[in-house]
Amino acid sequence: MFRRLHILLLSLTLLVALLPLRLQAQQGNAGINGGSGFVIPPDNEARFRAIDEFLKKQSNPDTLYKYSEIQLQVAKTLDIPRYIARALMNRGFAKGRKYDYENAIASYEEALAYAEQACDRLSMANCYNEMAVLLTRTNDYNKASECFNNALHIYVDINDTLKITDVYRSMGRQCLNFHLYKTAKSYFDNAFRLDSIAGDKLSLSLDFYNAGKSDYGQFLDLDTLELLYSGIQNIQKSMDLVKQVGNKRLLQGCYEQLMLMYVSIYTVGDPKLYKIARDSSHHYYRLTNAIRMELNPTSEHIVLEITNANLLTMDGKNDAAIKSLKKLEEQFDKAGNKYARYRAFLYRSMIWTLREAGDYKGAVEYSEKFKVAEESTYNREFAVKSIKASAEAEYSEIIRKREETDRQEAQVQSDQIKRQRALTLFFSICIILALILVVVIWKSLKRRHRNNELLAEQKAEIMRKNNELQEQNHRIESQRDEILAQRDEIDAQKTQLSEANSRITASIRYAQRIQTASVPSSDMMQKIFGDCMVYWKPLNIVSGDFFWATQTGGYRLLTAADCTGHGVPGAFMSMLGVSTLNDIAAQKDIEGAEITAASFLEELRSKIITALRQSGPERETQDGIDMAFCIIDTYKMELQFAGANRPLWLVRSGVLTEYKPDKMPVGYHAKKDVPFSNTIIPIQKGDTIYMASDGIADQFGGGEGKPKFGAQRLRNLLESIADKPFSEQQSILENTMYDWRHRPDGNQEPQIDDQILVGVRI
Repeated sequence: MFRRLHILLLSLTLLVALLPLRLQAQQGNAGINGGSGFVIPPDNEARFRAIDEFLKKQSNPDTLYKYSEIQLQVAKTLDIPRYIARALMNRGFAKGRKYDYENAIASYEEALAYAEQACDRLSMANCYNEMAVLLTRTNDYNKASECFNNALHIYVDINDTLKITDVYRSMGRQCLNFHLYKTAKSYFDNAFRLDSIAGDKLSLSLDFYNAGKSDYGQFLDLDTLELLYSGIQNIQKSMDLVKQVGNKRLLQGCYEQLMLMYVSIYTVGDPKLYKIARDSSHHYYRLTNAIRMELNPTSEHIVLEITNANLLTMDGKNDAAIKSLKKLEEQFDKAGNKYARYRAFLYRSMIWTLREAGDYKGAVEYSEKFKVAEESTYNREFAVKSIKASAEAEYSEIIRKREETDRQEAQVQSDQIKRQRALTLFFSICIILALILVVVIWKSLKRRHRNNELLAEQKAEIMRKNNELQEQNHRIESQRDEILAQRDEIDAQKTQLSEANSRITASIRYAQRIQTASVPSSDMMQKIFGDCMVYWKPLNIVSGDFFWATQTGGYRLLTAADCTGHGVPGAFMSMLGVSTLNDIAAQKDIEGAEITAASFLEELRSKIITALRQSGPERETQDGIDMAFCIIDTYKMELQFAGANRPLWLVRSGVLTEYKPDKMPVGYHAKKDVPFSNTIIPIQKGDTIYMASDGIADQFGGGEGKPKFGAQRLRNLLESIADKPFSEQQSILENTMYDWRHRPDGNQEPQIDDQILVGVRI
């Protein structure tokens, strides 16, 4: 109901804006013709709104891009951040329709900055949501999950149910990319329930469409025809609803999905289904291409081109199909990551066609390519955790808002009762004062008959006192009103501060869960190293210090790192460090290259400089990471060490040996072109290795002069406890730091920095 009313108001506004211009055109006054069947008003603000309404009805990417650029110029002329953000979002949408995903994402990022400047939270959430969809198409699933979480947090906060269902669907589609069909179904079911209540046919058609795609994805994994038939039924339900609402773009998607499904029916190899599958595939291919030529005739359609090759295979034209697919593969190779999302589809089609042609050797080769494309280098574990974490945050936020609403309603009722009591008391006092005044006047009149002179004096005295009483009463009322206003203002400010503090703390707690999930668990550490210890004490919930470990081939990799800053900024740096280390380790594992600790740090430094855009000027970030990094080879009984401002300590037979680091960080530095030193250390069974940040050594103590704990004292402590079990070592370390911070007055010296110490026994 509200949505229809909103559309009606927008239509009336546009009609009022365009009516004077139409009259001017009829009278011979020239307007500014947009060249697409409508007239742009001369007034900039009306022009902006008219273009915005025009763009909502367009589907051609070239038209969308052309008029979004005109709208952007108008918005910049008006210099209104909210309008500029809207125009940039329209340009990003146009770029996305043109498959220019990188520039589309850049437009949405720029729009996000203007939306934040305008405090337009709905536009901010829309930017995050659209960026997330585009990022999934470029296989950047980690950043896509982050954007989905940001969008969902804002939509829940502003209680936008329609947009929440939109994010549900998007996150469900992301789960399909990871073959997480149960998780995807839960998101699609949530969206369907909300859309069923609203009764919006377009949204329900999207829900059926997603359900059909989910069934089709499971069929591709399991080769179960029942799932394929179920998917066809869901897509047909979606198509029936789409025809009612007249959304041609979604109708094209339904035709395209049915085309792919019937091609898949043909590929299962059942001769009974060949004819209906071939005829249906050709039929939906023609329907898809017809709508594509109507909506977007100038742009390429990779799915149709690959499907056309499949149709050639169905018709027995295997050579022509192979030639077409190889031409597409060459196009993919030249375009880099532009067509990454279509590679698996292309290779699957090539495998089937080669098998039909009898080239089984070629089919095997493309099976390997298909495996690589299907299992691309995205971090599935992190993405799954992000999706689950977003669901937990979503439901906890909804519950929090409900509790907050109940609390506010109770507070409003309490305030109303207090105001009613205050008003009752005020009117009672007024009535009592009025009665007293009447009695006084009545007595005065009675005395008047006794003695006129005395009455005159008494009357004057009474009038004087009455005036004073009224003035005092007015002053008391003014003071009371001022006190009440101040009290209400203080209560409101207190409530705002409490809400802001709760949101900030909740966000940081949520960030702590993400950071904890990004580093190795205790089980993983035990699995890689066996006997080990991690002493990790963040200063402010989240930490700029982090540890990381993995095993690749015969190597065990371990690092303890100290990022610039602490708290939220340090945590961002630590997440960047962990993500980059994972990428480098995965790449090294894929390449099978011989790795060294120094080369690992050098590649990490290069990626950090690139990620932070560090090129040297003082206005740019100079952030970096201090870390000790080692690679343990238990077969050769060797340890490779490379350090960036942080040393490595090895304790053997009760004697600690320190290996010095290079005096430069991982990041932009005057020595950024100098390679790190790679130290090879022979190791023995029973050796204990320690790496730590400077947080423990720099901790002030509670004694006289507040001395620092110091690196030498830390080395002595480790040397004395190295032969003990790590559980006992950790208890000794915690108790030592607690005693060190103890003041004579019984309080504790505050922690001044994040602290981390990692120990491993060979």
